[in-house]
Amino acid sequence: MVVKLPAAAPRLMLTMFTHNRCQLCVNAKEALEKVRQQVPFNITEVDIKKPENSKWFEEYKYDVPVIHANDEFLLWHRVNVEDTVSKLQNILKSGGKE
Repeated sequence: MVVKLPAAAPRLMLTMFTHNRCQLCVNAKEALEKVRQQVPFNITEVDIKKPENSKWFEEYKYDVPVIHANDEFLLWHRVNVEDTVSKLQNILKSGGKE
């Protein structure tokens, strides 16, 4: 008898590109906490001003915060809770990629 195990649920890993003097980033973090109440995710912050993150500084120096979901661009500047919930739910439905 073969037992079929359910597929592992897709996981969401968000990356927030930020720096320590970013007020929009503070606002985004607060909004993401509201999003997390509806769609669970893990999040990592990347300080673009650290020398080891110079690639991201060149990419996003005027645009933080920038959020990636599962290594794909998701949004920048402001987090609209309803839109972000919808986008993350769509990513989960599609198996983890946008």
